[in-house]
Amino acid sequence: MTARPAQLPDLAPVFQIEQAVFGQHIYPDFFFRQAHDLWPDLFLVAPGAQDGELGGYIIGAPGSGQGEFWIMSLAVHLHCRGQGTGKQLLQTLLQALRARQASHAKLTVHPDNPAVRLYQQLGFTIIEHQPHYFGKDEPRLLMRVDF
Repeated sequence: MTARPAQLPDLAPVFQIEQAVFGQHIYPDFFFRQAHDLWPDLFLVAPGAQDGELGGYIIGAPGSGQGEFWIMSLAVHLHCRGQGTGKQLLQTLLQALRARQASHAKLTVHPDNPAVRLYQQLGFTIIEHQPHYFGKDEPRLLMRVDF
């Protein structure tokens, strides 16, 4: 399984994964086209179990601070979980950020999301708990990794 830059035909399957994984709090479909245009080397996809299927995606973006980047979204199709897809996507993106001389990367994640363990395994630490990130009772952890 090798992550690769997203191509235009990948955008519809990426949006389908987004909807299946995140439910109510999703990016609109046009965001993925904009991400593809703005950060083509930081928008990666991984193959799924079947030929031509996408197993997941990850999007990175520059932040406002010097050397700062954000992991905007990481999603793995439900039937591809537990196979290393998320880890491979994240590791590939972190390599791309290092190549851009990133000093650090940040992300937000729901405290109950099993991905918290993956992020910690790859060096992210919790720097803040925000109990109402998306509104009342919509908590997120703010995590950071330094390079």
